Amino acid sequence: MDRVIADSMPLWVAAERTPFLERMGRDTLEREQFYDYIVQDSIYLRDYLKAFAMGIFKSRSLREMQVFYSVLGFVSDSENATRLCYLRDCGLTDDDVEHREKKPACAAYTSFLLDTAKSEPIPEILMAVMPCMLGYYHVFCSLLERYPAVLDSYYGPLVRDYTSEGYRQSCAAWTSYCNEVCADLDEARRQRLTELFRTASAHELYFWEMAGGKQ
Repeated sequence: MDRVIADSMPLWVAAERTPFLERMGRDTLEREQFYDYIVQDSIYLRDYLKAFAMGIFKSRSLREMQVFYSVLGFVSDSENATRLCYLRDCGLTDDDVEHREKKPACAAYTSFLLDTAKSEPIPEILMAVMPCMLGYYHVFCSLLERYPAVLDSYYGPLVRDYTSEGYRQSCAAWTSYCNEVCADLDEARRQRLTELFRTASAHELYFWEMAGGKQ
C-alpha cells in the first residue's frame, strides 16, 4: 500500500488543491455548489455500496465478508447521517436523489467501480474502492491543517467525519488488510493493482474538479 499510495500521491495532492476544497476551507464556497456536490456524492455512494456488496459476494472467507461489511456499516451510519443533514438543508431526501442525473465525472467513476467489482477478484476490487476511503482522509486532513477554522464553519461536520480518530483507525485497518490480501502476489499482478488504484485516484480528482464546476 505504501507503493500504490506513493504512485497516486500526485493525484491526491492535485485533489486537495482543487478550487472546491480551497473555497470550502476559506468558507467562501457557495451553498448551491456544495449542495450540488452532496447530491452527486449521494448518487455515487449508492454504487460505491454496490461495489462493496459485490466484494461480500465474492469473499472467500467469513472474515473477508466481515471486513467488506464494516464499510457498509460506516457509510450507512456515520457518513450517511451527516450527508442526510445537508440534504435536508437543501430540501431533499434520499428518495429525491434517486431521480437526479449523474454528471459525467460521477457516471464515469461509478461505471469504473461497478465494472471492476463485477469482473475482477478481491484484490482488484480493493484497489478500485480504497482511493475513495483513503483519499478522503488525506484531502480533508490537508484541508484542516491549512484551514483549521473550517471546523467552525457550515462544512465542519463533513470535515470532522473524515478527520476523526475513528476514521483514521478505519483507514489504517483497511490499509493493513490490503497489504495482507496482496502479500503473496507476483510483481506483474502488483503492477496491475497499482494501475487500478491510480485510475480510481484519477476519478477521485475528476469528481472534485466536477464539484468545483469543471465538466
